[in-house]
Amino acid sequence: MVESLIVLFFLVAAFLFLYDFALGAVSRLLLENAAASTARADAVGFNAFQREKSLRVGMIPVAGRRLVPERDRAVSPGAGELALVRTYLQAKDWAEADGILDYEGWQGLRHEARRGGGECRVRADFETEAALPWRLGALFGLGAAGPTRTISAEWAVEDHASLYLAR
Repeated sequence: MVESLIVLFFLVAAFLFLYDFALGAVSRLLLENAAASTARADAVGFNAFQREKSLRVGMIPVAGRRLVPERDRAVSPGAGELALVRTYLQAKDWAEADGILDYEGWQGLRHEARRGGGECRVRADFETEAALPWRLGALFGLGAAGPTRTISAEWAVEDHASLYLAR
């Protein structure tokens, strides 16, 4: 009986570690894609507002619970969230954009765009709450000790906007 409980404990711990690792890997992959999208937006001359929206939309799958519109509020069944994303990307300012679509994980998104040497370089950081296995791993020196963890990605593309826009 005791041996079974010990084995069960290790199996559950292994599953939780693998789950958290997979979630981190997916978050990293999506962050790299979102950073690439943000770098492309910067390369064609979009402002910081447009770049931030591009970064946020790229992180929707791992952004957590949707805050606006609320889940119980009806969204057109034919278009659904895709229609909200299109409308969100067309918003003219933050007040309008936040009224269309918002996720709890978007609070932990940051990006920095730099230009130089003919490149637009974007560094994006995604701060997310550390899951229980990650915290348990900190006991053994395998993970972050804090309540959050930060995933970073950097992407660079050729700066086309400087050819036709005065910055």
